[in-house]
Amino acid sequence: MAVKYCYICNQEPEDRRSDAASLAEGDYCPICNQPACRRHLSMVRWRWRDTGELDAALVCKECVRTYAHRSWDVFRRDWIT
Repeated sequence: MAVKYCYICNQEPEDRRSDAASLAEGDYCPICNQPACRRHLSMVRWRWRDTGELDAALVCKECVRTYAHRSWDVFRRDWIT
């Protein structure tokens, strides 16, 4: 899903690296619901507790850096990364 801007790039104007291609591959972070370009998204993985299946999602690097993704649905997910 394409995003119009990246909130991380807007916070760091001297390091603004988002271009049309990275914005086209960007998405909204499922944790903080902020738009992020592909350069500022990281893959996180977990195992579903009820089925044992592996799953993954792209989360913004701010949420990964602060471990905010670990508090996302902790009753149904065992976090791998």
